[in-house]
Amino acid sequence: MEIGVGTIVYELAGVPLKESVRKIAQHGVKYIDILSFGEYNPALLPTDEQDKIAASLRELGMKASSIVTCADGNLSSDDPAEVENAMEQLKLAGLLIKRLGGRQVLVGKGAGNIDFGLPRERAWANSVRVLKEYCQWALKHDLLVTLELEPEGLHVCNGVQAMRDLIDEVNQPNLLANIDIGHLNILRTSPDELALLKDKIIYVHISDNDGLAHTNSVIGTGTTKVRWYIDTLLELGIDEVAARYDEVAVAGVEIGAPGEYIQDADIRVLKSVGNVLSTVPGLRKVTAN
Repeated sequence: MEIGVGTIVYELAGVPLKESVRKIAQHGVKYIDILSFGEYNPALLPTDEQDKIAASLRELGMKASSIVTCADGNLSSDDPAEVENAMEQLKLAGLLIKRLGGRQVLVGKGAGNIDFGLPRERAWANSVRVLKEYCQWALKHDLLVTLELEPEGLHVCNGVQAMRDLIDEVNQPNLLANIDIGHLNILRTSPDELALLKDKIIYVHISDNDGLAHTNSVIGTGTTKVRWYIDTLLELGIDEVAARYDEVAVAGVEIGAPGEYIQDADIRVLKSVGNVLSTVPGLRKVTAN
C-alpha cells in the first residue's frame, strides 16, 4: 500500500488544482486524491485546462489515484431532477479522473440520506437504483466506483454492514469499497469488522479526529489508531484486491473539513505525512519526480 495526499487541504486553502498538484509533489508524494466538489470543482473546468493538469501530473511523475465526489443534492431523493443533477456531476468527475489518467471515482455523502417524507427503505432503494445506473455508465468508461461510509445515522451507507449490503444489492463488478479510518474511529468500528469487506476494499483514506466530531484533523493529533487499521487492511489483502483490478492500493491522507478555511496547508500536509510514515512501517512512499 502506498501513501497519497488528498487535494481537499489545498481546496480549503483557496489553492486551485493546477497549483495543489505541484505543492503535493514538493512533499515527495506520487499519489493524489482529487477533490471534485466545493467552490472550485475541477470537473467543471474546460477540457483544455483539464488537459494542462494532466500534463503537469505526467511531468511531475504523479498519479491521480482517485477522485472524491460529493454531488450537490441527495442521491436517495424521489425528485428525478435532483438525482439527474447529481448524476451529471458524478459523470463529469468520472470523465475528469479518466482524463487525468486515473480510474477510481468515490461516491461520497454516504451515497444518499433519508429525509422528511423519505423513509430509509425508499431512500435505500433509490440509492441502489442510482448506483447501479452510475456503475453501468462507469463500466463503459473503464472506471471503478468506490463507496465510503459516513459516520452519521441519516446516511444510507453509514456502516460496514450497510456498505456490504449496498455492494451486494447493486451487484456491479466495478463497485468497490474505500475505507476512511477516521470515520471508523467515530463509529467505534474495530479493524477486524472490516473482514466483511475484505474482497472489496481497494482504497483507504487516513483521517483523524477526537472520536466524536468529523474534523479531518492533522494526522496524529486525534485518537484514530492509524497503524491498527492499516496493518489489518494489509493482512486482509488490500494490495492483492487492488492488483486484481490493475490498481495500486493507496492510503490517501485527508486533512481539512468542508467549510473550514486553512491557512497552513503545507504545514498540515508535512506533519500528517511525517506522522503516518513514522508510525506505520507497512506503508510505502513512492516519490514523484
